[in-house]
Amino acid sequence: MSQKILLETIGTIEKKEMLGPVGYKELVLEAFQPFPGYNGTTVPDKVSPNALFAITRSKYTEEKIIRVIQKIKNSQNFTFDATPGLVTLYNMLNPCIRFKDLRSYDEMPAILKAFEDEGIEFMSNRKIEPFSGIIKVKKYFLVEVLSDYLFKDVEVPFMYYFAIPVQLRFNQFEKITVELKHNMEEPNFDVALGTIYRKLGLIDVIRVYDEKCSPEKLEMIRTKYLQAIDNLIK
Repeated sequence: MSQKILLETIGTIEKKEMLGPVGYKELVLEAFQPFPGYNGTTVPDKVSPNALFAITRSKYTEEKIIRVIQKIKNSQNFTFDATPGLVTLYNMLNPCIRFKDLRSYDEMPAILKAFEDEGIEFMSNRKIEPFSGIIKVKKYFLVEVLSDYLFKDVEVPFMYYFAIPVQLRFNQFEKITVELKHNMEEPNFDVALGTIYRKLGLIDVIRVYDEKCSPEKLEMIRTKYLQAIDNLIK
């Protein structure tokens, strides 16, 4: 039996989601559906949020945000995961901190206060109607290397990443995805654009989430994206 090859690295994930304010005194947006392209299990009347995006007043360095996250998690009794990111608001990319894996909505004010005590300032809440916005976050990957171009997420079930040969702008990726799904018999899967750092440089990837994804379906999705990208760059 061949030994699994695991890769721990960093990169980014970029996607579009429906967002809306939660109701704290700080401006915090919630992603209503974590995998909008996948129509799987939904959890109505949930007590814990899927993902929250706290908009900061300034763009802090990634190192500062990460060090503050680490300090708060090590010194206080909070359960959460967080990472620096960007979110579209008022047609501009605004700096934010993405929070997930919280135990409840009620913990968020105390967590934000802890960040403010460390010098991180957040925008004040305001009336915003739900909107579709682009989100780009720093991601810490732990993946199994299945091949030179295919990776399986070790921490999140049913999630895969495959390499693509060029960097796509998000509008290009979105256009390809809409056209591709429109012409597929099984379009029930969610995708996002991403990057993964490797020793030789940056790899552009597409992330696939599908709770019923077979190896054959995954390869079919990959093939269709590669064909669409080839047609785009010709």
